[in-house]
Amino acid sequence: MKSKFMFSLMMSCGLFAAAQGYQDGVDNFNAGRLDVAKAILNNTINDASTNKAESYYYLGEIDLREGNTAAAQANFQKGTAASPTYPYNYVGMGEISLRAGLKADAEKCFKEATSFDKKNTAVLAAVARAYYNVDPVKYAKEIEKNINKALKDSKNTEAAVYVLQGDMTAAENPGDAAGLYEMAITQDAFKNEVNREAYVKYANTYFHVNPRFAIQKLEEFNEKAPNSALAQRELAEKYYDNNQFGSACIQYGKYMQNPNHFQSDEQRYAGLLYSAGEYDKSLEIANRVLAQDPSNFYMHRVIMLDKVALNDYAGAEAAGQELFRNPNAQLIANDYILFGKALSEQGKIDDAVVYYEKAIELNPDKPEILTDLSAVYEKAGDSEKAVETMKRYLDAGNGKTNDLYNMARRYRGLALKKEAGSQERVDAANEGVKYINMAIEKVPDNGALWRTKGELLLTRNDNKIDQEIADTYLKMLSIYDQDATNKEKYASTYRAAYFILGNFYVDTDKPTAKEYYIKYLEVTPEGDEAVQNMIDNL
Repeated sequence: MKSKFMFSLMMSCGLFAAAQGYQDGVDNFNAGRLDVAKAILNNTINDASTNKAESYYYLGEIDLREGNTAAAQANFQKGTAASPTYPYNYVGMGEISLRAGLKADAEKCFKEATSFDKKNTAVLAAVARAYYNVDPVKYAKEIEKNINKALKDSKNTEAAVYVLQGDMTAAENPGDAAGLYEMAITQDAFKNEVNREAYVKYANTYFHVNPRFAIQKLEEFNEKAPNSALAQRELAEKYYDNNQFGSACIQYGKYMQNPNHFQSDEQRYAGLLYSAGEYDKSLEIANRVLAQDPSNFYMHRVIMLDKVALNDYAGAEAAGQELFRNPNAQLIANDYILFGKALSEQGKIDDAVVYYEKAIELNPDKPEILTDLSAVYEKAGDSEKAVETMKRYLDAGNGKTNDLYNMARRYRGLALKKEAGSQERVDAANEGVKYINMAIEKVPDNGALWRTKGELLLTRNDNKIDQEIADTYLKMLSIYDQDATNKEKYASTYRAAYFILGNFYVDTDKPTAKEYYIKYLEVTPEGDEAVQNMIDNL
């Protein structure tokens, strides 16, 4: 239940920036999170510390990636107005001209961009990237020319070139791309700079090849930039993607202390806290998000998860009602299962069944939901429906040993409701024996399975003990006796077995019967006068 799937809808919710500082927007752009970058850059554009020319350039680049050329042009023009000597807005306008097929105009823009500082080889890398963004095949020569010049002029130290080459290589050869990003990190390290873009791209590219190395690189990034929201979040995400939910939860906790985080991050954190069993803390975060965003359906889902885990079924029902009445909620099968559980635990069985059936309808590829519905019927005392529903599941070719065991238990419950001595009781018990035998065939050394078989046989025989029943309990004891601690752990099971075996042998083998009665008293601390009298008489 506590799987990634439950939290998959989180990132689709709205973003509300709490960031301070436009540089975090730049970092997020370079990390490929354009929606986050755009929110931060727009929210910080008028801050005194903001380099407006740079911010407008990145806003324009985001517009280009979103296909909004007019908005991109406007932002690049705002950037040149803010600082006529900032080169990258001219690169952006050159890219727009390239996209329009106006190569001569593009070259004029690129020439102007490189005219302000002949030693700025990063601008040459940006020009090469502009050509690459528009058409890497058509402009292959121009890309190579600018890359070679940047490397030559920088004496092979321009990190931006290595990042670009890594981007050009990543799809076909992630290993080579990671090496190029590593080169970019190294070149900037010589200048006492931390190349945040290269760290993130290394991790993203290499994660699917070697998650451990990718995570180690992000841990290094966190050491070098301990206050970076980007570093903190990327490491938390990679822990999460690598199913290291405990580490992800801890890292997200650190990230939440950084003012440069988003509501969507708090949502993920609430889900991770649930996964880590920190239900009260998860509720605290979820309620905090809802205070700012009352229509956030994901938080109602998390609250329902937490409340079910805390056995607060009335609270879970209330959270589920909020979730289901939200017109924007993207409902999943598990929502119906959880709500159904909340209802069934409160005795609202008829309503619960409706939601379980809806879950099955929404997710026919998850037939195991039928086992949950069967358990609901069993709890409600409707043995007929419990058996019928479980049969739907097993007859479709599903089921593991535990499902066969549960089916046998369901049939015993049904048999006990039939009149003693009736054919209906015999038939139900025989069906249960069939399923428990299937389970025993899979796991022959499981004492609980043999115990259930003995109970079914006793039910079928109206508690008349025969050789098959005796043999079944003897087999059960032989399995449990392999572990000396089982006698205390399963004391009631031992008592039942010894008593049954004593009764079986009492008429045919009195010494053996006496032996089992004595064993029975040994595991019956409160004593049993009737059995003691039986022993005395024997």
